[in-house]
Formats: sequence, C-alpha cells, structure tokens
Amino acid sequence: MKTLALFNNKGGVGKTTLTVNISDALSDMGHSVLMVDADPQCNLTSFFLPEKNLDEMLDKSDTEEGSTIWSSIRPVVRGKGGIKPITPVKITSLEHLVPGDVFLADYEEELPEAWTSAFARKERGYDVTCAFSNAVRAVGKAVKADVIIYDVGPNLGPLNRAILLDADYFASPVAADLFSLRALTTVGRSLARWITDWQTVRSLATPEMLPGLLRGKPAYLGYITSAYKISSGRMATAPHDHWEKFIAPRVRDKIVSELRAVDPKLVPFASNKLGGIKNFHSLAPQAQSIGVAIGKLKGQVNSGYYAQIEEADLEFSALASEIARRMKL
Repeated sequence: MKTLALFNNKGGVGKTTLTVNISDALSDMGHSVLMVDADPQCNLTSFFLPEKNLDEMLDKSDTEEGSTIWSSIRPVVRGKGGIKPITPVKITSLEHLVPGDVFLADYEEELPEAWTSAFARKERGYDVTCAFSNAVRAVGKAVKADVIIYDVGPNLGPLNRAILLDADYFASPVAADLFSLRALTTVGRSLARWITDWQTVRSLATPEMLPGLLRGKPAYLGYITSAYKISSGRMATAPHDHWEKFIAPRVRDKIVSELRAVDPKLVPFASNKLGGIKNFHSLAPQAQSIGVAIGKLKGQVNSGYYAQIEEADLEFSALASEIARRMKL
C-alpha cells in the first residue's frame, strides 16, 4: 500500500479534480484506490455525495455514530481512546472514499502542541500527530487499497504537515497563473524543514515507539500542469504555454534543490514533470455536477462532447500510468 499527496500552497490548481480522475484511471487499470478528503472544506466529499447525504453525515460526525475521518481520530484527539474504525464510502468496486469533515479544524488546533510534545518524547504527542495516518491506513488495509490518495487543502498548516510526513510520495499540481507558480517557492522550503524536524523526533524516540511513528520521507513524484482551470483576472490572459516555460526552473530551484539538500533519495526521478492536463472547459464542472470522472461522462451529456471526453480519458490514463510506474504499483 502506497500513499500519495497532491499538494500545492495555492487553491484553484485542480487538486480535487485530479484526485477524482487519477483515482478513476488507476481503478480502470485494476488498482484499488482509497481517496482521502483531508481538507476541512470537504470538496472531495461533496463531489461524490449529494448535499443532503453530506449534511446528515456531518451532523453525526462528532458522535459515536460518525463515519468521517474526524469520527475516527476524535477519541485520540480528545484523549478518550484509540482510533475508531470507520467504513469508507464505496464509489466503485475499486474506489473508496474516506469523507472529510469541518471538525478537522479542531484536530489542526491540537497539532502544534502535539508536535512540541513529540520533541519531548511524550506519547500523546506521538499519538495525536500520527492519528490521521493511523486512521487512514487502517481503512486502506480494510479495503485492500493499493494506493491511498490524499486531497489536501492549499496551505502550509500543521494538518498538511502531518499528512505530507505520512505520504510515501507527493506531487505538485500547478495551474497556469502567476500565483500558482509563486506558491511553489514555499513548498520545497517548508517540506525540507518538516522532514528535517521529524527526523529529529524519530532520532529521539525509543526503539519501542519508533515503528509507530510517521516515516517522514515523502519522495517527490513530480509536478502536474493543469490548464483546465485558469484563474480569472488579467493573469489568465497569458496563454498556458507562457507559464509552462517558467514552471520547470521554479520546481528545480524551489522544490527539487531544497529536498535534495536534505536527502537525494527524496528526489528519485530524473524528470521532474509528471504530466499535464489540458483545458477541458465545461467538462470538469459537468462531471462534478454528476459526481463522476470526466472519462465517465459518456451517456450523461450531449454527444457533441464525446471527442473531448475521450481525449480527457486518454490524458488522465497517461498521467495515471506514469504515477503507477513511478510509485511501482
């Protein structure tokens, strides 16, 4: 079971759309995928669940009947027990979803203190910091997932720190705009610091505690250019190719160099580009309104879109194939 986080310190780069469509393509290849909504805004969960169902689920999430990621880690965070087993939402025979929760904001408030406690070798610090990982991996084991994909929020907060340190790999989606590009500047620097700090925590831990701690060495899978959602405003007037030529050197200087300075093994691939997805205009919102991957829209939209749907299916399949190759699925 491998874990992958799609991460950039910028919203609007298509992380949720990529999660849905990469998962669909990987499942078409025969891989079992567990998607994890790790964003308190619950965009991934709302993609698949009708508003009424989501509302009912969130109403119960802070109770014993809860079935979200918060429901699972809640006893640990509140200091009242261990991880609570939850049943994920079945999307297809090979795809499952761990629902997100607005209460993840409560977990995030506890993480800074837990981080400090981990440096002091306090067991609660370890437990709270690793709770998210332990909950997700328990579900992954239950559904026999080949790969877990984390859809995370666009920030450098303590929740994302805990998730990235749990990931075996991470990839950075980059949209065709200035702010998406500039956000990469902080990604490598922050990750390098998190990894270094967590290795200190691991070095201080007792041999008995060490196996239960986050590995803390997310390898860089590469960047994904996504042109299907371009920011509004004057920056969007520049063609996508204009931004493409700036992405590779920014990734090299601000992510790859920072990680390589910590450990060359964190950058295991010669090519930093993982793939690219073109602009499919209205197909992404249409897919979201129905709750399916773009490649599964045939028969549900006007046949005039079929050529675009087939093209999208091919692009996401190519991207998923490269992900599977690099992750050795």
